[in-house]
Amino acid sequence: MQTTAKNAFRNLKQGGFTLIELMIVVAIIGVLASIAVPQYQNYVGRAQAAEAFTATAGVRTDIAVYYAENGSFLGYTSSGGNANFNQGSAGALNGQYIGEVALNGTQNGAYNVTFDAGVHDGKTITFTPLIGGVAATAGDASASANGQISGWQCASEDIGDTFLPSACR
Repeated sequence: MQTTAKNAFRNLKQGGFTLIELMIVVAIIGVLASIAVPQYQNYVGRAQAAEAFTATAGVRTDIAVYYAENGSFLGYTSSGGNANFNQGSAGALNGQYIGEVALNGTQNGAYNVTFDAGVHDGKTITFTPLIGGVAATAGDASASANGQISGWQCASEDIGDTFLPSACR
């Protein structure tokens, strides 16, 4: 009778994880989290900077049309001392992270986007049109084939290159 009670007790013993096994799992999760959090922050920064490029698609189109019609960027910010359509459409834009879009007035077709929220709060990106693969210069009057802009270049003094939209890097 004694042996059956002893065998029954051994069969009722519960299995489980030891404390050291649980501590190893917690350590692995900690290491993964220490890698994942900075990568997520980089992702968020890139996504917020990309908003500047996508939200200003209309402004890029307006500037490209102006350049195609006039063969230069001379007067793309104002006409006879008054703000023209390009400046008005740029000033009307606003987004979740961007606060101000303004034509920079250097007669090269460029415009500036200033962030008012998020990771890049208070920072600015400048978008400059590419004519024949080269950034436009002030008063550029040499229209490329068909008077078209071939792309856009973006630059910023206070936002790292890794955050700039890949469409214009």
